[in-house]
Amino acid sequence: MRSARPAFLVLALLTTLTFGLLSPTAAQAARSTSKVSVLTFNVCGHAAGCGSWTKRENAVVKRIVDAKADVVAVQETWGVLSRLEQRLAPYGYAKVADSGNEGMFAKTSKLSPVTVPTTNTSCELVTFFLDPSVDTSMWERRLPQTDDAGNTWYWSSRKGWTRSSRVCTDSIVQTPKVGQTVIAPGGRAGAAWAMLKVKKTGKTYLFVSAHLSTGKNGAAGKRNKEAVRLLAVTAAAAEGRPRVFAGDFNSSIQRGKDTVGKRFEKAGFSDAYTKTKKRKGTKYNTATGYGKKPATGGSHIDRVMLPRGAAATRWEVLVKVRGGKAVKPVPSDHAPVRVSTVLP
Repeated sequence: MRSARPAFLVLALLTTLTFGLLSPTAAQAARSTSKVSVLTFNVCGHAAGCGSWTKRENAVVKRIVDAKADVVAVQETWGVLSRLEQRLAPYGYAKVADSGNEGMFAKTSKLSPVTVPTTNTSCELVTFFLDPSVDTSMWERRLPQTDDAGNTWYWSSRKGWTRSSRVCTDSIVQTPKVGQTVIAPGGRAGAAWAMLKVKKTGKTYLFVSAHLSTGKNGAAGKRNKEAVRLLAVTAAAAEGRPRVFAGDFNSSIQRGKDTVGKRFEKAGFSDAYTKTKKRKGTKYNTATGYGKKPATGGSHIDRVMLPRGAAATRWEVLVKVRGGKAVKPVPSDHAPVRVSTVLP
């Protein structure tokens, strides 16, 4: 009696090959997600009490560059965003969103702006000269004259009969999908966003830099309304793509009435802080202040909110301390928060 073992092995091999062809490999699964590091940083470019920007600019730039994040969301940038754009360009960052008071930079080696074709119309004033074949023997040079086609001509001893007309031409240009909004009266709360594509995976996401109104628990209701508006406006802009929010929310898990966090949770988002156990600098407030020692207590009002299906592999408050004291110059009254994310 012949053994059935060879036939069994052939069947097993065929089954394995078929399963391998039909099922996603580990490499394919890895390509289905995007690893993107996000930094949020309130640079305090103009607020009262922040001190001279010129004395802090180098420290701000160094803190951003040292973080090596793929996406950098900045707030309170009125009057200094163009300076940051110039300073960060040599390090491979391009400005991708700008509301004036909020901005965003992205590593050009990692991400590219998503664009849409739009029609650009350009017009210029063109001077036409009368065809010499036109009979002008009866035209009075002191007055405008109209030809058989209805064109009005004017006499000049230097140019002869001429007329001027605006000529417009259309061209197709690629326009980045960006936006901005004011989410509270007076412009103190707002957001800027950009739709970016991760080059390695080809996936697109809407990244948002946001700043909600200041104030402690008394302003919780106000911030809740701002969060509602922020979520609604960016949902329309995202066109179904996942959104990542980064910014100064002035509300935290550790600060009592976290109305903003709860509002985002209802919309399907999670604070990146809760998505990983790999954390650093948790004892420091993200609003560190300008004191000799960074403020402690663990109030993290500068946050990164991740969409459903996303993960965080590391969360960190980037505070520089030596001998228990803040390293001078202190770049801002806020510390940057860096998060390593895995986006769906």
